[in-house]
Amino acid sequence: MSTCKILIVDDEPLLGQPLKRTLETAGYQVRLAQSGAEALEAFAEESFDLLLEDLRLPDVDGLEIMREALIRMPNCMALVMTGHGTIESAVEAMKLGAVDFLLKPFSMEALLAKIAGIVELQQMQDRLEGDPAGDTGGGDPLTRSPAMQAVLNKALVVAATDMSVLLEGESGSGKEYIADFIHNHSPRRARPFVKVNCAAIPEALFESELFGVERGAYTDAVKSRNGYLDEADGGTLFLDEIGELPLRLQAKLLRTMDEKTFYRVGATTMRQVDFRLITATNRNLLEMVSAGEFREDLYFRIHVVPITVPPLRKIREDLPSLIRQFIEQYRPAGSGARLRFTHEAFEALTTYDYPGNVRELKNIIEHLTIIYPGETIRPRHLARLLQHADVVEKLFESFATGKPLREAISEFERKYIEKVLQSVEGHKSRSAHILGLSRKVLWEKLKRHKLEDHDT
Repeated sequence: MSTCKILIVDDEPLLGQPLKRTLETAGYQVRLAQSGAEALEAFAEESFDLLLEDLRLPDVDGLEIMREALIRMPNCMALVMTGHGTIESAVEAMKLGAVDFLLKPFSMEALLAKIAGIVELQQMQDRLEGDPAGDTGGGDPLTRSPAMQAVLNKALVVAATDMSVLLEGESGSGKEYIADFIHNHSPRRARPFVKVNCAAIPEALFESELFGVERGAYTDAVKSRNGYLDEADGGTLFLDEIGELPLRLQAKLLRTMDEKTFYRVGATTMRQVDFRLITATNRNLLEMVSAGEFREDLYFRIHVVPITVPPLRKIREDLPSLIRQFIEQYRPAGSGARLRFTHEAFEALTTYDYPGNVRELKNIIEHLTIIYPGETIRPRHLARLLQHADVVEKLFESFATGKPLREAISEFERKYIEKVLQSVEGHKSRSAHILGLSRKVLWEKLKRHKLEDHDT
């Protein structure tokens, strides 16, 4: 059984004593303090691994007690209990360092599950600190970069728990990969992993897509339909680009996270749901909170364990292995021929800054595989391609303001098509592929912009 030492701080005898008995039966060492003064006395006499605290105490502010506990015992984790009327205090507690909160009333089963997750988090963190290599159980290390290894270590630790994770980082940096990693190493790995790109769902459809629809909710609702929450039941829900979640739905998501219940659109019957939430963003959510564009209470609810995924330029040690991985990924089925590079070309790939991060690298390798099948890639194949990220900015630098929008768009289109043609030495099929156009549409644009004289 666990040797975790828990301090309960609660002034209600009808709750404190049953909590103590339940946790002792579960194998924990437990001490009960029924006031702030008793809690301070307990801190002075011994150390604890977990503080389980009601924020409403008769003699002192519960937040002050928690702050003092975390100062005196840096390795202690705090789990706070709060009622609906003091949800703001729970948010403040998480700002100060609490790992999670429980909304009263709660079941003993919910409490034990929450504490088990916290204890497992602490135990795995201790093991990783004793073994900096952080073996993920997957054989060879997944990365050579210390920065990325730290991310994977943290992801592995939190995977064993049910805590909410917020993945932060630049667009294309691999946040979805880390979300996959967490789910695949979690106790829920055999259950559904539902991915939702919040930026791709029209606001008018968001509620029905997330929560589902009851038959008859509106004219076209001829039958009930599951939403993403139903599909994620028992597993993991990944909300990518969480900053795009409509403000009016943020309160509803928060309530669902706290109570594990929700209503479909048009329903009168409550549905139960059990899911683990992982979110991701490339935006500054705190700035959005300050601007009134994102709820503060939801921010701190999803920000229990933040993980910042580094941009590709910060983990250059991983570039060679990533390039080899993508070469194999995009290698034509049944083909024995791999994409090959001269030494100079490979060096160019591994020294480029990749403003589009891993996604840009994948696109470059895919592009080379399609456009130059069977060829050895040389620096001339890459010279224009690796400048592609700067093309738009350089084009705009040459633009004069004060012209109608339609005229400006037409001018940009002409210059951009011309740049792409130059990058592939005038090859029309390759240009059409890069531009995402059919050859016929490209030819029509070339005629309109008088660019037909480029070499084919």
